[in-house]
Amino acid sequence: EDGEGDDDDDDDEEEEDEEGKKAGSSVKATGDQPLKAKKVGPLSLKKVTDFKSKIDKTGVVYLSRVPPYMKPDKIRHLLGTYGKIGRIYLTPEDPAIRKKRKMLGGNKRQSYVDGWIEFADKKIAKAVARNLNTQPIGGKATSFYSADLWNLKYLSKFKWNHLTEKISYDNLVRRQKLQAEVSQAKKERDFYLDKVQLSKHLRRKEEREKDGGSAE
Repeated sequence: EDGEGDDDDDDDEEEEDEEGKKAGSSVKATGDQPLKAKKVGPLSLKKVTDFKSKIDKTGVVYLSRVPPYMKPDKIRHLLGTYGKIGRIYLTPEDPAIRKKRKMLGGNKRQSYVDGWIEFADKKIAKAVARNLNTQPIGGKATSFYSADLWNLKYLSKFKWNHLTEKISYDNLVRRQKLQAEVSQAKKERDFYLDKVQLSKHLRRKEEREKDGGSAE
């Protein structure tokens, strides 16, 4: 997996495009196999209690900067050596930025801005963030990421559902902003069309008055 950011062929680009869609639209580890639908029986109090206990034990680490072109699977591989990792969510870079980079002949691979990593044990999550933050990723000297630094912060009392709520809220704000922009654009268009019609009306009126004056 060393130097994986150096390969720019079309197959990798298609793979990264698909991965970017998964990472940006689904709050689960990118690269996981799709879950098959299975029958779920009635939930007992014990099952609910066990599930809540399992969730309470989890801890989430915030990755404030994702090294260039690092994929979720790579993060799982690097941090999974310290403890069991559940879900990973990475925020894809702005598509416009990637498009401009590709037009200028830069790297075509998908890049990410920041991310969240769920550990099954919050004690391990705390230790990982405390011990690895600002430390070199390391590995082989020839590794693409060996000189990059980890930027990790443990999010106290933060659970995965808080992230899904945040994403839903951000999407709602984004839609509302887009709707406001579209509404404003329509108002400006209607205002312009009204002015055009008024101008045409005045021009025709002036032409009729001139024609009437010439006839006299």
